[in-house]
Amino acid sequence: MYYINIFIMFSSRCFWRGLSLLVLYFGFMGTIKGQVDTGMNKINERFKRIEQELTSNPGLKRSYDDLTFYYGQMMKYKADSLMNSGFKISGYIDAYLAHYSDKLPLGTFQKFPTSAPISDVFGLNMAMVSVQYQNPDVNGTLTLHSGDIAKAAWSEQYNFIQEAHVGVRLIKKLWLESGFFRTHLGFESIQPRENIGSTIALTTYFEPYFLSGAKLTYYISDKWNVQTSVFNGFNTFVAVNKHKTYGFSVGYEANKKLAFSYNTLLSDETKLYQSASKKRIYNDFYMTYKSRRFNLGIEANVGLQSNSNIVDSARWAKMYSVTVAAKYKFQEGKYSIYSRCEVFNDNNEILTGPILNQYHQLVGVNAIGLNGGLEFKAKANTFLRFEGRYLHLTNQEDIFMVHGNFTNKRWEWVSSIGVWF
Repeated sequence: MYYINIFIMFSSRCFWRGLSLLVLYFGFMGTIKGQVDTGMNKINERFKRIEQELTSNPGLKRSYDDLTFYYGQMMKYKADSLMNSGFKISGYIDAYLAHYSDKLPLGTFQKFPTSAPISDVFGLNMAMVSVQYQNPDVNGTLTLHSGDIAKAAWSEQYNFIQEAHVGVRLIKKLWLESGFFRTHLGFESIQPRENIGSTIALTTYFEPYFLSGAKLTYYISDKWNVQTSVFNGFNTFVAVNKHKTYGFSVGYEANKKLAFSYNTLLSDETKLYQSASKKRIYNDFYMTYKSRRFNLGIEANVGLQSNSNIVDSARWAKMYSVTVAAKYKFQEGKYSIYSRCEVFNDNNEILTGPILNQYHQLVGVNAIGLNGGLEFKAKANTFLRFEGRYLHLTNQEDIFMVHGNFTNKRWEWVSSIGVWF
């Protein structure tokens, strides 16, 4: 009987301890499940807020969407700086494989080099990281890059800096910015992701890629703005003479799809050893159209420069160019076809500088070009492109070497892949 009582007491204690442990276990698991459910609810709420923001805020949607023509829109701060606040860190990687009919030593940059500038090698167009800060009163951008585009077409003194500038809002609609800028001329950008195709038009190659100075921008309305600017020079970060370059721009966004821009730069390109002043007036006009199915860019340029005519050095010289690029998108932009045609005429070497033909004669660049390509986008922030281009110089400019002979024609084949995040 004694042992029976001991067993009953021991069993009773084990039962109540076990019951207590079970109560504690289920209570603990209930607490954990509640915390997990709360966390999942918060995550789901965050996703819903992002979806709502993307639906109601076109400016924010551009952070996730196709960036074609993005940098060329002069009203971008209206959508970005004034609507989205805080820091943003982003990156971009672009790789390529190209083949040119013009035969040069392996690893040599092709003539007019920018995107995919080396033939028959796997190359890196750009590896880029950017930090941006924006709020309603201040904005700042620092973008660093490296790759073949930087080596072939960027500043030698500040080769790793693509842009670095800061801006402040002086009054409600007036912004002052200063620093190193990417160019505001033309609808093509130094970043292939912002262009219809991967190759660069001659107009884009000879226009300024980068400028350093200050800009004063006034947003007249939701559709109009005007900008005045002063820079160290034409396509330079550092001053090359004592003269400054002055600019004026007008931007007009008719609606969310259609935009127009007019830009002019007034500069003096006189070298230190030259006695005759070379004053330059460069005018750039372009329009962009971007819809769900169709992209279109049209650009026209006219440049004048004093004391620069090859026949009579005391006369003004003129250059002009026209570029048209279009893209048609299938399946909501997953697949696209695109093309660009261009005419470039600079008989007097205003922008092109001294170029020698096979007879060692100075010639200005006069050219027509046509390209076409296919694009596949697995996601909005990626592309895979296959592109061909034909470039024909039209004024005895036999500067390409094909099959051992000088010629004025060049074929280009470029495949490239890019992603940004």
